[in-house]
Formats: sequence, C-alpha cells, structure tokens
Amino acid sequence: MANEWQVRCPRFIDALEHAGIACIRHLQFIRLDHHLITALVERWCPQTNTFHLPVGEMTITLQDVQIILGVRTDGPALVGPIAIGLGHRWLSWPDCCDELLGSHPEEDVVYHHPSEQNQTSNFRMGSAQARTCIPLRWLRWTFYRESYMDLTMNDLLRHVRAYILYMLGCFLLPDTSGSHMHLQYLPLLEDLGEFSQYSLGGSILAHLYRELKEATKPTRVYMAGCLHLLQVWAWERLHVGRPTLHVPFPRDITGKPLGYRWNEERVREVPIGNVRMYRDEIDGLQQSQVFVL
Repeated sequence: MANEWQVRCPRFIDALEHAGIACIRHLQFIRLDHHLITALVERWCPQTNTFHLPVGEMTITLQDVQIILGVRTDGPALVGPIAIGLGHRWLSWPDCCDELLGSHPEEDVVYHHPSEQNQTSNFRMGSAQARTCIPLRWLRWTFYRESYMDLTMNDLLRHVRAYILYMLGCFLLPDTSGSHMHLQYLPLLEDLGEFSQYSLGGSILAHLYRELKEATKPTRVYMAGCLHLLQVWAWERLHVGRPTLHVPFPRDITGKPLGYRWNEERVREVPIGNVRMYRDEIDGLQQSQVFVL
C-alpha cells in the first residue's frame, strides 16, 4: 500500500528532508517475500531477540536500521501522547487533526479516490468513542496530489504531516490492522525540525522486535512491523532468497539508503521460493555465506 503514494515535488521533498525522513520515499517499492519472512520468524527466539542459525545467533541492530533505511537511530524516543483531552492542548483527537492536518474523517462525508472519481467511500476514526486512530486510505485520498507547488506553506506542511503518518502506518510502524494509524505521532509532527531529532530507527526496531515475538505465538496469524527492513536484512546478511540485481545498476545509489538498491526497478529476477526451500537454505548456511560488519 505504501507504493500508492509517490512524491516527486521538490517543495514536498525539501519538507521531508527537514523532517529527516526523505530517504523513506526510495524504499517503498520493495516486493515482500512472505515465504522468506515466515522462515525467518521460525528461527526467532523471543528470549534473546535473535535468530538461531546454524552459524550462531544473529539479530537486526540499530546499525542495520540506519544503513538499510537511512533513518536517525539516536536522539529522544519517538513516543507521543496516547491520550488527549481536558488539561491538554487539544480537547479531542479530531481537534488535533483539524489544526495539524486541516480536517479529520467525517462519517457523513463521501470521499472520492484521488485518481478514480467514481470510486467512493465513507471513513470514520477508529477505536470507539475516543477516536484515536485515523484511516490510512483517508490520508491518501485526502492529501495525495500530483503536484504540491500551488499550496501555501501551511497547507504544504499539512500534506507532509499526512504523508509521514501514512508511511508510518503502512511501512515503518504498521500494526496488524493494516488500515489505521494511531494518532499519538501526529503531535510530534507539529514541528518537522523537532521530529527529525527523534530516534525513528529505534522505534522501528523495537516495534519489529515486539512483532517478531508475537509472530512466534501459535495463535498469531498476521505479522506487523517493518517487514521490508527484515527482508532486506536477510538479503544483505544471509543472502537467503536474494534476488538478482541489474548490472550495471540503472541509477546511482550514492547518498541513498542501502535498501534502495532492492527497489523493483533495480531487480532483474526474483527467486520463486517457498517456505520449505528457505528453511533448507537457512539450515545449510555456512559461515562463509554470512556477511557481518
């Protein structure tokens, strides 16, 4: 879903740079291999937060997050307010949305798909009466534009906040719903310069650790978290299920995160694997096949 919102406008990209998250727009076109992810989850040990492999224990580190995603891994923890109301700046989450996004989902309003006007939908804020969650589709349908050049600075910032929330909810910090994003991060986006100082990478890694732990439970059906990070880490460190890249590369990757080289346009061939095949590859790993810094 993340690849449905592409950004090319220079003004918009500059604002994302100011927020410290512009690199993420390069990583949203990596095709997920769910069979590989399943095989990796089977090797995860929740007690040590490591993968148990024939060559020893390995795990995804903050350094991996920084190199693969290109996001900040030091600074204050990315923790926003989970409650709002009396005694706080905003009395309700819709009030917060109205100020920082310019609007909020209203159940009696019919919204139109940005490129297919005959496709309509009604949206409502989730989590019962508290309305603490916002639909990801509403963010895209409301704020996606082909160009942002004609917007005032205030409106541009609102669109940038919506884009960052969207990317957090469907790419970096998704939950198992796959459709909503908690609004606790919206107040942190009021000042994009301050947002750039938070340890986004630390939150991404902690969230992925927690989701890997939950995924090992027999009753768990779906897995959330930044699965693109997990998959690219396996390609880079273990070379399991690794696609074949175009050589030479179509475009230079200087200044971009390492994960950028696995975008779909740069991949020549994707292995057609299944869980059993990946299990066998992992079981047969040799020390010479594992790359560590």
